[in-house]
Amino acid sequence: MENDNSKAATNLRQRSLLFWLDLSQKKPKTTARLYENTVLQGNFQATDAMETKFRFDNWESPVGIYDHVVIRGTDIRVLEIEHSKGEAASL
Repeated sequence: MENDNSKAATNLRQRSLLFWLDLSQKKPKTTARLYENTVLQGNFQATDAMETKFRFDNWESPVGIYDHVVIRGTDIRVLEIEHSKGEAASL
């Protein structure tokens, strides 16, 4: 049983890494819904290995547009990632 759990965990981690790698290569337009009903948009660039920080470019916020930002994962309630027909991207 433990071996099956280990294989499942390895498989899930690999799928997660491939998902984030695909997004970092495509750099899709992404909407981030933060707490307190703040909605921001930009192009996804990358996340760190622990998925605790997310980097975006061309970040549109209520107080202005920023070329590059890093947002803490704990500040993000939902990420909405635009993708082309036939491609899958979900969180």
